[in-house]
Amino acid sequence: MRFSSFIVLTANAFFGYWQENQAEQAMDSLKQMSISNCVVIRGDYESEVPTSELVPGDVVRLEQGLNVPADVRMIWSQQCKVDESALTGESLTIRKSTDALPAETVLADRNNMAFMGTTISSGRGLGLVVATGMQTELGKIASNIADAQTPKTPLELKLESLGKFLGFIALIVAILLVSLNLVVSYGKPGVDLKEVVVQQFIVAIAIFVAIVPEGLPIILVITLSLGMRNMARHKAIIRRMKAVETLGSTTVICSDKTGTLTKNQMTVRQIQTLDRTFDVTGEGFEPNGALVRNGVELTDADLQSRQADLGFRLLGACLSLCHNSNIVKSEGHWQAIGDPTDSACAVAGWKINGDVKKFSHRHPRLNEFFFDSVRKRMSVVHEYEGERWIFAKGSAGGFRDIATTKIVDNEYVPLSDDDRAQISAMNDDMGSQAMRVIALLARKVNADEDIDDIDSVESDLVFLGLIGIMDPPRPEVKAAIETCLRAGIKVKMITGDQQMTAAAIGAELNITSASGASLDGKELASLSDEELMEASGEVAIYSRVTPDQKMRIVSSLQEQGEIVAMTGDGVNDAPALSGANIGIAMGIAGTDVAKDAADMVLQDDNFANIVHAVEEGRKIYQNIRNFVRYQVSTNVAAVSLLVLATLFFGPEALPLTATQILVINILMDGPPAVALGVEKKHGSVMDRPPRPVDEGLPNGRDISLIFYLGAVMVVGSLMVFWLAGGSLAGAEPCTLRTTETSTTAFDMEACLAGEQAAIDDWQSIRRRPLPARPNHDVRCVHRVPVVQCHELQIQRGKRV
Repeated sequence: MRFSSFIVLTANAFFGYWQENQAEQAMDSLKQMSISNCVVIRGDYESEVPTSELVPGDVVRLEQGLNVPADVRMIWSQQCKVDESALTGESLTIRKSTDALPAETVLADRNNMAFMGTTISSGRGLGLVVATGMQTELGKIASNIADAQTPKTPLELKLESLGKFLGFIALIVAILLVSLNLVVSYGKPGVDLKEVVVQQFIVAIAIFVAIVPEGLPIILVITLSLGMRNMARHKAIIRRMKAVETLGSTTVICSDKTGTLTKNQMTVRQIQTLDRTFDVTGEGFEPNGALVRNGVELTDADLQSRQADLGFRLLGACLSLCHNSNIVKSEGHWQAIGDPTDSACAVAGWKINGDVKKFSHRHPRLNEFFFDSVRKRMSVVHEYEGERWIFAKGSAGGFRDIATTKIVDNEYVPLSDDDRAQISAMNDDMGSQAMRVIALLARKVNADEDIDDIDSVESDLVFLGLIGIMDPPRPEVKAAIETCLRAGIKVKMITGDQQMTAAAIGAELNITSASGASLDGKELASLSDEELMEASGEVAIYSRVTPDQKMRIVSSLQEQGEIVAMTGDGVNDAPALSGANIGIAMGIAGTDVAKDAADMVLQDDNFANIVHAVEEGRKIYQNIRNFVRYQVSTNVAAVSLLVLATLFFGPEALPLTATQILVINILMDGPPAVALGVEKKHGSVMDRPPRPVDEGLPNGRDISLIFYLGAVMVVGSLMVFWLAGGSLAGAEPCTLRTTETSTTAFDMEACLAGEQAAIDDWQSIRRRPLPARPNHDVRCVHRVPVVQCHELQIQRGKRV
């Protein structure tokens, strides 16, 4: 018995270690090394030092493409822009300045600070180190991750409850049975009480061994491991085995916006001129897409014919030339090197003129005027069509004084007051759709004009049009969210972005509540925990939230009994990923911090694969129900057999030994239970609502089936045990050797357990009450007496 238990525990530990080690190896392949050195200025010398050696007071040099090595106060900035999306959730880069700001300025608006873990997207600067290590904003997030308490999974809670229940039943049965036998034996002539006590102790041990499903842990590990493998086929890497079943229990998905629901790649969605509007298809930095006019997609031939229109031709040239971005394809993915707004313009130019790199080579740059916060624009001078042209882009409001003309029928016409009013209305229309609006202008530079004179060059410009830029939703997300809603799973957006932007994305993806309510960070901060719990049922969109507030939202939902899955890719998502019932990180766009905090990583960043994982989780839970029902019914039968045999035939007549019970539970029940654990036929599990959080394992229907199937096994095994013990031999019951009779019961119990597995397997597919069974199920039940007769014939042969 000890050896059998040792095998069970060892195998359980081995399978758990092996599978989680495989997941960790998969995670290692996703990680990329971060920059470990930085350039620091100490005294009059510059040197490259490890970031771990930085101290407050050091001055570090910040260059395009480098990570910020510590929290720094900007002391010099030359067009320095920082990508803070990983820290704050903002899609747009933040232009840094040296201006003083109030102490209470929120994190996302501290434009005179650059934070550890963010990236310099353009420009350069110098920063004074003010915090390092755990004192940085990134360090505070790490501290929150360490403090986050991961709740027990629904399966852990149900199995814990099942174990306590079975243990309680075993204790009650053992006490009653042992007490009854001791009372019956007490006072009988010739009865040795010491021997009776020893026998009853053996009976109690047998009852406890019989009621515990020893094979359940290893079968559970095998089932979850196979589920992990199936999820990996859908690009979902499970880092912690508990996440497999928890996915199937999910009732709420709290999703970050930037990089999860959206691509975190700014994209031109619309182009408006004074006489026409174009929608732009395609998402992100992949230069696939087209211009759409009145619902009709423009073909290459259409674009070529429109090149005769000077205004359209100059607009396309401005998009293709007025930027400092490089669009490249690396490892199968399109990437942009440079400012996100520049990259969006470059991709839009590609959709009109083809490869922008080749286009710029044909039209070389002669001069450039960088963007600044006063002019709110950038401009470039290029050789275009054999002449010098200036192309400019920037804030729509920044061109009111320098834009003087428009193009009508290839002729220059002065802008009228009505034209300016129309431009203002176009700007408001795009802004109401949560787009960032950029104006495009151009002008032919005179031959005698000094292209280094910014005031001269940036004057009397021609208005070409406005473009609307936004971080678009991923194309597959809307359908995935519809599937979640159909499955009874609520989807909530939690983002650090602006409220208007979040609302626009939410409306496009159908992430809305019945009341249409949303909360921003300031409103959320003013709510008490009780008020937040009341509001969270109505609110589907949270904007401008901090990492602490994300954790608070998740905790509030959990206190209401929700099983919360949190998705994200940034450092700011990590505490909530760690504290949620299941954290889901993005494998491509996700930071290493987010991946390490998550239970599951989506290798291709495809939100739709969460739906596949939830579906797989629901199937796995149904399989777990099936084999738990099967194993527990076998155990109920074993306990009942022990109790009834002891009551009818005396305490010395144990039909099953502890070792035989272990063999039945592990070796004979194991293969059928594994078969139940990998069952694939479950119907449309995503058309059903999530199972109730308080549903037991087993539930009421399972319990009735357990007792029914257990009764079948008990009656058959008890009859064979009685006949083998006496009737077949013409002797009194139980006068034969215990070894022989218990072996008979053991054979019968194992045979009936196999038949019960067939019935249980069929029931798991059909999901009908047992009485409403067709011929297949009837044949399974009819085989039970056949097995009984077969066993009796075996015993008769032994007697003869």
